[in-house]
Amino acid sequence: MRLQSDLSVAVLGFVALNVGLAFAAIGLFLRMGPAAERILLRNDATIFAAEDILTVLAGRPGAIDDPDDRTRVAAAIERIASNITEDREPAVIEAIRQLVPAAVAGDATARNTLIVDLRRLIAINRDAMQRADREAQRLGRAGAWAAALVAIASLGLSLFLGRRLGSHVVRPVLELGRVLRAAQSGDRFRRCNLHPAPRELRDALVDLNRLLDSRDQAEGIEQPEPAER
Repeated sequence: MRLQSDLSVAVLGFVALNVGLAFAAIGLFLRMGPAAERILLRNDATIFAAEDILTVLAGRPGAIDDPDDRTRVAAAIERIASNITEDREPAVIEAIRQLVPAAVAGDATARNTLIVDLRRLIAINRDAMQRADREAQRLGRAGAWAAALVAIASLGLSLFLGRRLGSHVVRPVLELGRVLRAAQSGDRFRRCNLHPAPRELRDALVDLNRLLDSRDQAEGIEQPEPAER
């Protein structure tokens, strides 16, 4: 395979790799949605438990004598206590725990206060769900744009490096080969153009020109004067 083709394949591979990484990063950020959904479900579980207690209270204006209803309230309290996700919840949950026995026994004041505290607990969790949703959306958009910008920058860098390799490496090497082939075919006047190149390649071009000049001088061949520019 030729040097130019080798370098082209390398640069294209580098570009393809970076584009693939960019799309992989975008996919990763888009998968933040399910993670945020799990957070929302935890808050939703607390809301459902609080609503269970409110449903029981709404169905029994006075004391709650039904064992099933009492069990339902106790189970809801346990779900709430084992699913704390916000800093403001513990104080409200403790207040609810203290109010439940009196409210179940039919104390109207405790019942009304319990309803207010349950609504507070629901509001806390709904507020947390909204914050989590907004934050997940913000991070997802920011992450996707960041990945896209990185991909664009990487693509630009790859193209720049490809052009630079072409002009500073490929062109001088091709020039060296063309001059050597011209010399082999009998062209006595063809010399290397000194393209911008790394020192090693530029020195090789200069050395080849000197070698050809030395050969012509040894054979008594005069070189034409360089044209004025």
